[in-house]
Amino acid sequence: MDGHIDRLRAIIATQTEIAASDLNLLATMQLIAERSQELTCASGAVVEIAEGDEMVYEVTAGDATPYLGMRLKQSEGLSGLCVAEGRVLRSDDTRDDPRVDAEACKQINAASIICVPLIHRRVTVGVLKVYSGLVNNFDDDGVEALELLTEVISAHIANASRFEVESHDSHHDSLTGLANRRAYEERLAVETSRATRYGQPLSICLLDLDGFKGVNERFGHPAGDEVLREVARMIDESRVADDAFRIGGDEFGILMPQTDPAQARLAAERLAKAIVAAKLGDNSIGVSFGIAPATDDPERSHLAADTALLRAKDRLYGQPDN
Repeated sequence: MDGHIDRLRAIIATQTEIAASDLNLLATMQLIAERSQELTCASGAVVEIAEGDEMVYEVTAGDATPYLGMRLKQSEGLSGLCVAEGRVLRSDDTRDDPRVDAEACKQINAASIICVPLIHRRVTVGVLKVYSGLVNNFDDDGVEALELLTEVISAHIANASRFEVESHDSHHDSLTGLANRRAYEERLAVETSRATRYGQPLSICLLDLDGFKGVNERFGHPAGDEVLREVARMIDESRVADDAFRIGGDEFGILMPQTDPAQARLAAERLAKAIVAAKLGDNSIGVSFGIAPATDDPERSHLAADTALLRAKDRLYGQPDN
């Protein structure tokens, strides 16, 4: 009984966290996947979205993390059957279950599975799936917990379809197409919480363009805008940018999950060199950046990266460190 109450409390806490933080749909699904794994003692959790005749791993958590983006035929697995039938499906032993994709289960080490449908406007659009490397890992309470969590996702899918354009515009920079300062602050809070919960490193990189003001003065603001768009493209397409943002003027933010400060510095140095090598703004654009590890306080983490950036600028312009 106590375990059942604890699960309900955890679900209510999750609903409250989502409502208070105004997360977008993807961030909501990520949080739900993580909570699903925890509440059911699963080894991995996935939100799969139906696309054509395939199921796509849209969000992953735990042991499923490396399989983000994986595609499976709807007709060959338990998830596809869950979409087709629109009801909860459970396999306590995938080794002897003709409904599952045996090869896929072996690949992700799924010996037992629960799939719960995600329903939008009476149509099943995907599934929330948890799995374990152990047979008979799940019970009826686990199914109930997942059903309650899928109601949260389904509600956000409905809101997302209703306010999709407004949500995108409020979280993205119109000039560069990158996510904006608001999105940065929201994502930083989510990633900080995840890194703290799982004891994983998270690094923050703040990047600023040197010489940008001169480009605007000499060539005009259209030229400056073109520089910003090109820098944004390079950041977005680089392997550095797990989450990239334009957070103001000529300043960009990059969040690097599962990356320690030393690794983040090497990645930022490569990106900075590539931007300089592009000879933007008549070869007058340079790059300064600051790196800081995330703590359990998002604001303090951002301030540490900002301080590191200011020190880099001071060194560039001959100002001594305080």
